Amino acid sequence: MKVVLIIADDQGLRASLRAALPETDLVLFETTVDTALRRLISLQPDVLIVDDAVAVSDSAVGRLRENTPGIPLIVLSTRNDQETRAHFLLAGARECIPKPFSCEALRAAMDKCVARGEYPDPRTLPMPGPAVMEVSHAAAIGQHQTALRWLSRLSGHMRDPQQLACSLSDALADVFHAARCAVLLETEGEGVRVVASAGLPNGLSDSLRFGFSDGLMRWLEQHVCLIDRLTNGADDETMKELQVLGARLAAPLLVSGRVCGALVLGEKSSGINYSMEERDLLTALARSASTSLENAELYQNVYRQQHRLDAVLGNLRTGVVVVSPDRRVSLMNKATERILQVRGTDVLGRSVQKLGSGFADVILRTMKEGKPRLRQEVHDPAINATLGLSATPLDDGGVVVVFSRLPEEQASREDIAYSPFWEYLASRVAQEIKNPMVAINTFAQLLPKKYDTEDFRQAFSETVQQEIARINNVAETLFEFARHPRLTLKQANINDTVKGVLRSFEDELRARSIEVETAYDPNLPDVELDPVYFAQALHNVVQNSIDAMPGGGKLNVSTRSGSDRCEVMVHDSGPGIPEQDAPLIFMPFFSTKEQGMGLGLTTANRIIKQHRGELKLLSSEEGGSTFALSVPSSQTSHADHPGD
Repeated sequence: MKVVLIIADDQGLRASLRAALPETDLVLFETTVDTALRRLISLQPDVLIVDDAVAVSDSAVGRLRENTPGIPLIVLSTRNDQETRAHFLLAGARECIPKPFSCEALRAAMDKCVARGEYPDPRTLPMPGPAVMEVSHAAAIGQHQTALRWLSRLSGHMRDPQQLACSLSDALADVFHAARCAVLLETEGEGVRVVASAGLPNGLSDSLRFGFSDGLMRWLEQHVCLIDRLTNGADDETMKELQVLGARLAAPLLVSGRVCGALVLGEKSSGINYSMEERDLLTALARSASTSLENAELYQNVYRQQHRLDAVLGNLRTGVVVVSPDRRVSLMNKATERILQVRGTDVLGRSVQKLGSGFADVILRTMKEGKPRLRQEVHDPAINATLGLSATPLDDGGVVVVFSRLPEEQASREDIAYSPFWEYLASRVAQEIKNPMVAINTFAQLLPKKYDTEDFRQAFSETVQQEIARINNVAETLFEFARHPRLTLKQANINDTVKGVLRSFEDELRARSIEVETAYDPNLPDVELDPVYFAQALHNVVQNSIDAMPGGGKLNVSTRSGSDRCEVMVHDSGPGIPEQDAPLIFMPFFSTKEQGMGLGLTTANRIIKQHRGELKLLSSEEGGSTFALSVPSSQTSHADHPGD
């Protein structure tokens, strides 16, 4: 016969328990925990059964456990989930049976509890022997091996941050056997939210948002260490957020040295407390996860910049081909497919000969000589057309080629004048876009092998951001040039505009030892212009003159007025512009300098034309270069546009 004390106030449940237990057992009932504790003063039952409707929290179970340390306790739970079971087991219950229960399950649980006997007093237990320690050590090794297996999978999810977060959540559940686990991450415009979880209700995870002003994220940002809800003594708001998450432990996630989220663990499904080794393992897992998240963010930045580069190349009407050092085609844009009448799938990764023998000959010669080949004309028998191309060697031994299909007749000077466009694209695209991509590609290949090395991660972060900035600068310059400026015309004095532009160059002129001479026409009338855009045009012309005098010299700037126009003259004492280049200096992307985009004078010319003016290069017997910017006077402007 067993003596069973049942704490339950529901009559139907009490009747069910009485019917389920053997008739030979002595079954006693109490309706509250307090009355049961008073009866336990004089009664020593074999089993204690508690309905969770009475002991609504694990603290009530803890009270019973403290007062009856040797009596096995069984909880009847309304909720059948691992987290609830873990809470009751951690509080001291021997078994947790979900309602409604079967008679067999109840009897089996009672027999199991009685067979195990009383809970031993931990103070009387002998020190664990070698066998026990070996089992514990083996379990810890298995846990670490599981964690390592999951970490090895994380590097494969850099392209998909959501999948990376889901893998982290699965890893937490598998490694720690937690009833609940979650990954919190900062998302743009939404604060910190649950991006992946296990055991957390979907409605709850979707609605939760955390900020850095207070609560859990604030605590982690201040302390940057693991937090235990039961021992850390955090503020009320932090404890509240941990309770809402059902979290016992939380470890911070850091990206670029800043807390951006957390790994969260609930209680273990077994009800066993977390050991110090498991806490250390969670901290180590959070560090590795932080590295994976940081690498994923860098990868996404590189991917976005690559996508932007592809968009730029895809919108070019000229063909662009990059050939790797092993003489295989590694990159080509849509214009190449259209001009050469080939498919990228048939050419990419294949020998350069796939582009045609004449085309390949120019590339192979450039690769062998290591010198650029500009303004080459190649007849392509496959499309029965002549191609105008420029080929430039890359630092890694490859070659970039920019080309277009030439009209049937190529004798006129006007057609030849367009060749600097291809020259610029061949050299500047190669230098400003492809070289940064070489650095990014190299670091990306080394990332899976060296991401654990802090020095490498630092070098990776700095190099990738620097090279992405270079690519972004090229793209922004091209987009800015493509944008059509909208002028806001108003009455202005050109002398004041010229003085303002020259003031902006004072430090540079002094540093380069350039002497400035000015002559302003005091009778210059006001003109209709956009002061901002006109100043930009003049700034570009003056900058071009300053760049022509790297060793110092003299800059002359003057203004004058005619019958219907106002004019600004800019003269420098530099080497001048070669006669063969003079007709080309206002062409887009034409440049005689190693650095620069070749758009300064082109932009200036376009702005002056929008002012119904003219920008000209004048011949000078004194040497150097002379530019004249002229715009119509206000009287002429109103006469031409009487409706203004």
